[in-house]
Amino acid sequence: MSDNLKSDDRKRTMQAVKSKGTKLEKRLFAMLAGMGISGWKKNVKNITGKPDVAFPNQKIVIFVDGCFWHGCPHCRRKLPETNHEYWEKKINRNVELAESYNEQLSRVGWTVIRIWEHEIADTAKLKFRLKELKSGKFEKGKP
Repeated sequence: MSDNLKSDDRKRTMQAVKSKGTKLEKRLFAMLAGMGISGWKKNVKNITGKPDVAFPNQKIVIFVDGCFWHGCPHCRRKLPETNHEYWEKKINRNVELAESYNEQLSRVGWTVIRIWEHEIADTAKLKFRLKELKSGKFEKGKP
């Protein structure tokens, strides 16, 4: 697969990629609200990694990871052939950052939940995971 855009056009396209307010986040926010789960804040800037959702009182954070951008081991999306080394380095860096954030947060008592893009599509399964938050029976350390 070769790139069909010129360098400047590709740069503008990449700069338009959002890091918050994504469709995935909005689906998660709607699901949490629809299930009556309260006590959460979105896009918390003062917590390591800027989680998409944080439950400050329970010390639980949720990150929604795009399968391509975060190198989902389940989906194993193919990297573009054009500038392959760049993409490989970028995705690997995202994976390293996620692992680093997980470690840093765990070290100070936070429970980290990572939800993959493909998991958002399975609404029933995701709602089952989120019900534990609502019931207050969420097991610390269980992803």
